[in-house]
Amino acid sequence: MRRPIEDATRGSVRVRAADRGRSHRLFVRFPYALYRRDPLWVPPLRMDEWHRWSARRNASLGTRWVRRFVASRDGQVTGRIATIVDPAFAQAWEAQTALFGFFECADDPESAAALLAAAEVAARSQGMRRLLGPVNLTPHDETGILLEGFESPPTVQSPYNPPYYRRLLEGVGYRLARQYYAYAAAPTDEPGPAVRRLVRAAARGVGPARGVTVRCLDLAHWVDEARILWRLYNTAFAQVWGFVPITWEEFFQRARKFKAFAEPELVRIAEFEGNPVGFGLTLPDINEALRDVHGRLLPFGWLRLWRTVPRIRTVRFLMLGVVPEHRGRGIGPLIAHETQQAARRLGIARLDLSLVQSTNELVQRVIDGFGSPIEKSYGLFARTFAAAESREAAA
Repeated sequence: MRRPIEDATRGSVRVRAADRGRSHRLFVRFPYALYRRDPLWVPPLRMDEWHRWSARRNASLGTRWVRRFVASRDGQVTGRIATIVDPAFAQAWEAQTALFGFFECADDPESAAALLAAAEVAARSQGMRRLLGPVNLTPHDETGILLEGFESPPTVQSPYNPPYYRRLLEGVGYRLARQYYAYAAAPTDEPGPAVRRLVRAAARGVGPARGVTVRCLDLAHWVDEARILWRLYNTAFAQVWGFVPITWEEFFQRARKFKAFAEPELVRIAEFEGNPVGFGLTLPDINEALRDVHGRLLPFGWLRLWRTVPRIRTVRFLMLGVVPEHRGRGIGPLIAHETQQAARRLGIARLDLSLVQSTNELVQRVIDGFGSPIEKSYGLFARTFAAAESREAAA
């Protein structure tokens, strides 16, 4: 296999590998410079961004091939990108397809073209013929670019970018391949008649959800509960496009990050005859607290977080899953209803329901039962490239 480029020039743009050393530091730091005047962007904790590239702290790196690049013009960084080869994804969903992620770029078409050309060369070196993204390392991470809904800030782990990103991608031949939606809801919204009938029937022990109980997370048995959620997640989402199984180590690393501010009433587990059959995962929007920390816990960022987290009034309904053999019984709407009622009791003002694939009719039917409107849309973009073409583009 041909080795990916280490250093290339396209016009006045220079692209360098950024897997280590100074270029690695520039890769991690670039978004903080790019968005420094954007009032809606929420700076992630810098410590977390460094940890994403530590094999010890991020088990997802162990099963994926990754190559990173930064672009610069006249000594100033203008963009970054990563090429990710995930064998499980390529085998299950998109043969010979690599992912690109962590794409950030100034409004500079030449820099965007140079970055994507470098990513394609890297993908081709691993036998790939198509690039799809942005996907920030795995399908369990931030996915897509924001297409509509630039008026409001992003919630926790939601993609955010300037409106010109779509133009940059389409300008070098990338086309919309998948679309996702975010829905807006409030705990005071009244569910539709079908949901109300389902809830009343379940309370009487009749109807399709007969025998199903929905409980909240038990933090006193944190590890056992995390294992239940892990098994449900892998089972319930196995047939959703793009999903790849997540290992226990990967899942637990992620769960541990959110434990400190998780609200047990907002994590719901449905059981039938004592066996877990579905779950709903809703997280407080930690972005409300991070906005004033500016990515740093020291010297006083931790104090601002500690003071702000209890006052968070927005949550993100991140996942709703039911194992295949129990679908069609109304368990999804039952979990959603219990979550909505818990949010009301907790004084939550707003729920962000995302990301929902435009082709995921099961979850969309649940959301339709509550009458929640679409607030934002996101997209994945892809391009198929010939071997000779990718070499020429990087030259």
